[in-house]
Amino acid sequence: MSTRKRPPPGLSPEQKKARDNKARRRFKAYVRLVMANLFWLGDLDDSLGENVMLNIHKLTKKKIKKSTLTTKEKIILSKPKEDRTEEEKHLLNRAIGGLKVFRRYPPNVKSQLAAVTYFVYIGPDRVIVKQDHAPSAMYFLLSGEGVVTVRTYDKMLKEWIEEEHGTVGPGTMFGEVALIHGISRTATITTTMPCELLMIKKEDFNIVLKETVWKAWEESTRIINRYSYFKNWDTVTKRECSIISRTKTYCPDEVVLGDNIGLPAYSYLITKGTCSIIEHLQVMVTKKDGIKHHKLVIFEGETCVVVRNKKSQKGKCSSKGKGLSSILGLKTKSSQLGIQQSSSGKLNQYSNSVFEINESNIENHFMKVCELSEGAIFNIGETFERRRVVAQTNVNCLLIPRYWLIKMNKDNIWNRVQQYLNKNIPSTQKIYQEWLKEKKFVAYRKMLVQDILANKRVSNTNCIHNVPYSIRIKENAD
Repeated sequence: MSTRKRPPPGLSPEQKKARDNKARRRFKAYVRLVMANLFWLGDLDDSLGENVMLNIHKLTKKKIKKSTLTTKEKIILSKPKEDRTEEEKHLLNRAIGGLKVFRRYPPNVKSQLAAVTYFVYIGPDRVIVKQDHAPSAMYFLLSGEGVVTVRTYDKMLKEWIEEEHGTVGPGTMFGEVALIHGISRTATITTTMPCELLMIKKEDFNIVLKETVWKAWEESTRIINRYSYFKNWDTVTKRECSIISRTKTYCPDEVVLGDNIGLPAYSYLITKGTCSIIEHLQVMVTKKDGIKHHKLVIFEGETCVVVRNKKSQKGKCSSKGKGLSSILGLKTKSSQLGIQQSSSGKLNQYSNSVFEINESNIENHFMKVCELSEGAIFNIGETFERRRVVAQTNVNCLLIPRYWLIKMNKDNIWNRVQQYLNKNIPSTQKIYQEWLKEKKFVAYRKMLVQDILANKRVSNTNCIHNVPYSIRIKENAD
């Protein structure tokens, strides 16, 4: 006997069809919700068992940051916006308002976003947006990762070439460029792992976010017109650069780039505030005859390179190009190291040897290399190993894709800037030599003070009892 519920009598064919479509949509919604949470639920058991291969897989697999949204919030975000109650909208307002991707927006915009935002789960190796396609929505990436590719036609080879232009991670907003300017997608974004996103459809974007995003785009345009880097660009080039660039703010002591933080595929133009470049100096300490010896260590996988000072020769460190220095806003100085630009100095030659060492003998020192002020640009291809950029004050940056700067390299400006940065920012070896010199000077100063005190022959025998009693009473010496 069938348990299927029979339709109520008196329904027209159109009503039956509408009812069936509603049931079908509800079933699909439940299936999508199960798929969206299946991956995360399957990752709950991280305990090790007797299966060695399974244990190795659990220990070595890449940990994926999960969404901060609860299952209840995902269910509400999967519902059509018309079916959400006021209580559910209030709950979403609190949940979405606390997310990092929405911190830039004012409270009234956040409340509107809570009413029109949808939750989307996309598995690995799936296309989120495709280049040259018409836009239908914009996205906020909550968890997971995607790779950005751009397909261009090479006139020399007479074929289409697909180039990878970095990745997008949690906290990234994308898809708004095509919507705000009414153009096709400028790039393809493909997931490399399971991703959770928040989606805003085109019609809702036009009502809620278009004005806010447009103001951000206008700010990018003003920044580009302000700096001389872009003075030889025409209006069309500046407009396209504004479209693909983004602005970002940082708090004091926040890492801007480095330590797997930031966007390596973008160049950073500081429009407000000051940053510092911090060098991670690793030094191997050994003892011989009770004396400590230091050697610079550069780790390369499981081995390391120990840099030894073989010989030195005199040379010159040119301080030309002050005009470019003022444009870059670069100050190569450090209170810790006392590094300053000078007209002459010593250039050392080094020989490298590779071998295994004990990591317990390694000292880690974080040294301030230089300051980058307003107008400075970095991460355009200069040497950046073992370094990170940290905000000293509240910092605003304009992020421009590096491929775009290479493509629009008029007058060879970016190659000149890159060479200038590599020449004037001290290298790891120079920082190590300055650190070693400072350490030796501190030890020499301490020893010198001790020797002076030890060789002092006239001792001071004066004491409080040599002061007249009347003065001691007046001055409360006792």
